[in-house]
Amino acid sequence: MALECLRDLAPRWAVQGVEFLPYQIEAAECVIENMDGQGILADEVGLGKTIEAGLVARELMHRGRCRSVLILCPATLCYQWRREMAQKFDLDFVCNPLPREWASRDLIIASIDAAKRDGTKAALCARIWDLVVVDEAHKLKNRATQNHRLVAALRRRSLLLLSATPLQNDLTELYSLVSLVKPGLFGSFHAFWREFLLDRRTPKDPAALRQVIGKVMVRHRRQDLGAELGEALPSRQVALLPLQLKPEERRLYDAVSAAVRQEYRRRVAGEATVLPLIMLQREVCSSAAAVRRTLYAITQSSWLGGDLNELRALADAVGEQAKAGVLQGLVGQIEERVIVFTEFRATQQFLAERLSGMGIPVLPFHGDQAAWERDRAIRRFASEPRGVFLSTESGGQGLNLQFCHHVINYDLPWNPMRVEQRIGRVHRLGQKSDVFIYNLYAEQTVEEYLLRLLDDKINLFRQVIGELDVILRRLEKGGRRSLESHIAEILWNSGDERDLAFQFDELGRRFLRQQHLAHQREWALSTAAPVAADNAPAVTGEPAGGEWQDQGVGSIAERIAPSG
Repeated sequence: MALECLRDLAPRWAVQGVEFLPYQIEAAECVIENMDGQGILADEVGLGKTIEAGLVARELMHRGRCRSVLILCPATLCYQWRREMAQKFDLDFVCNPLPREWASRDLIIASIDAAKRDGTKAALCARIWDLVVVDEAHKLKNRATQNHRLVAALRRRSLLLLSATPLQNDLTELYSLVSLVKPGLFGSFHAFWREFLLDRRTPKDPAALRQVIGKVMVRHRRQDLGAELGEALPSRQVALLPLQLKPEERRLYDAVSAAVRQEYRRRVAGEATVLPLIMLQREVCSSAAAVRRTLYAITQSSWLGGDLNELRALADAVGEQAKAGVLQGLVGQIEERVIVFTEFRATQQFLAERLSGMGIPVLPFHGDQAAWERDRAIRRFASEPRGVFLSTESGGQGLNLQFCHHVINYDLPWNPMRVEQRIGRVHRLGQKSDVFIYNLYAEQTVEEYLLRLLDDKINLFRQVIGELDVILRRLEKGGRRSLESHIAEILWNSGDERDLAFQFDELGRRFLRQQHLAHQREWALSTAAPVAADNAPAVTGEPAGGEWQDQGVGSIAERIAPSG
């Protein structure tokens, strides 16, 4: 049976120019007709899980099966969910209502952190919800967490879990999610293990597991949709923009790197944590402001081998910064909206001061802002014909910013998943233009090797790697260390530049091997027909991509090429 609500929504969509793709409507139909409103929507990032959930809600309402809806999501996404539901589905939700309203409001959007507080949880669990929707539902995979216990305790007639990565590494995570949606489908945990698993990562009978999962999960991947997506997802245009550090910046970078290398070896010998060192190395690649803040926050003078005062003096001596100058030139040439990402608040504040004199709106976005402040920044950015959305990593997940199509990575995280999440804010359904991605990096620094890894070995910027999170987790599980720790070990243990390049190349080859394994297993969750392992592409010693070189985006990159 087709969705009956489409007739009611069609006039609204026509006025607002809203378009839906057939697979999204089919997903909603499948959840309602085949899963009785209880399912896991597991499309890859940017394919419209929010739209599918809205269609399910409206159709259940049209059929008289739904009046009350509770949506649980990360705090940064509450207002975005509210806008989507209002604009596309004519549903007026309230976000995080007053305490007395939790029991009386029928359409509520709440952050899951607010919902699991004792008083709020009691109010939510005291009533019966017609539909509960949980975004970022992979955070429910651990049955011992408060998040999982909250959702399990909610009384509801229908439950929708949304996650682009329902299976991140451990197959038992599936049991946790499925047991919420359809308790008893797998039987007891021991029965699930006995019937379906050889070990936590290996299914006993992949086809049998896939058949059962198909009763509760709808999953689409870009590579399977192909022609249906057509021009709905524009291409990516990438620029890698090198720059030479100014002399005082080079002295600071070399001194911090040498001190960190020495401290790293001392800590490894004493089995102490190296995470602060990784942070310091990333900060010195970002800005003098970022590393200066940390250097002055250190209270133990022996922390960096007694060089603390010297390092502070070097940081204080940095005036003009090469990367900031390139950024200003680039923003000046892009006469449209642009998103600038940085990892660090100190860098964000420094850039806000530098960009504020350009005569265009500069809109900071960071995790210390209240939800209404972040929402106001997004709305103003959307309303301005030109402006800079200056965001930390808090803007790298979940936001819909496809009204913009220029992204500048001022500095790069050492985790490629975070880079992909940044790009995914604009390279998603609803984007009408090609997406332009500009990556700034200082030559002869770890940034250059990192970009070589991301661009040439992982080929991150020129394809959408839907299984990226799975690959990273497999890579990290194998060594029991984060990718950032792998990079730190290479950076601080390599004997010379040639050894450093070789070790980064080897890390890229390891990544591709994990990608190959992920391809072999992904079909167990996919709605597409499985591909036999014998047909999987061979993994060779040298990744595809050819010789690494700087890329430009039209004339902009040529005009802004830094001179040092």
